[in-house]
Amino acid sequence: MLCRIENVQKTVGELAELGFSVAWGSAPDTAHNALVWFEEGPFLEFFTFPSALRLLRWPVAARFGRGMGDRFARWARADGGWRDVALETDDLDLTATRDRLVGSGLGVSRIFRNGRTRPDGQRVDYQFMSPRPAVLPFVVSSYDPPQRPAKITHPNGATAVWAVHYGIRPEHRADYDRLIGEDPWLRPRAATTTGVLEVELAGLTTPLSLTSGLHLVPAPPKEPQL
Repeated sequence: MLCRIENVQKTVGELAELGFSVAWGSAPDTAHNALVWFEEGPFLEFFTFPSALRLLRWPVAARFGRGMGDRFARWARADGGWRDVALETDDLDLTATRDRLVGSGLGVSRIFRNGRTRPDGQRVDYQFMSPRPAVLPFVVSSYDPPQRPAKITHPNGATAVWAVHYGIRPEHRADYDRLIGEDPWLRPRAATTTGVLEVELAGLTTPLSLTSGLHLVPAPPKEPQL
């Protein structure tokens, strides 16, 4: 899950106060993103994307396809909060995945190759591509090299993303099913807008909120075994 914020340094401090162990995406003084990892399943990413970059919408669309241009414009929208969902594959190269999705009838952008340098100087490479409409989740390759920590503990007790409640406008449902099908974490339901509605974390005991308006809620208690 990706959350757009205005200030990475401020958000990292706030997340730490809320009891999360946070990893910088790159050198802290220049970082544009930070990550909250869990030992398995989805992770949380907090990122900045200058609003001025909305002007790249059409150049990006010309090179990579309209889905990618629309996604850049979506990331550049000025408001904060849950902005996107990345569907991570097990592959380092997305070519076969793209061919499969195009064969299903889904409109998909060309593959965008990108990377960043971690605080320790290690280069991290990855690929991503955007379906149309761009309000749907996008597809990303595995990180090269892998980035998930083998062991991580959050002082607030959070252990995993339990569920992502995801709204879907009726006209987007067919494309959503082509893109995702069944997923162990996404809980789709009909809504007036397409996007993340709520994120539940296993291990939390109370809801947590950031000043940006972002909310994280505890997973429901397990039903007793009979």
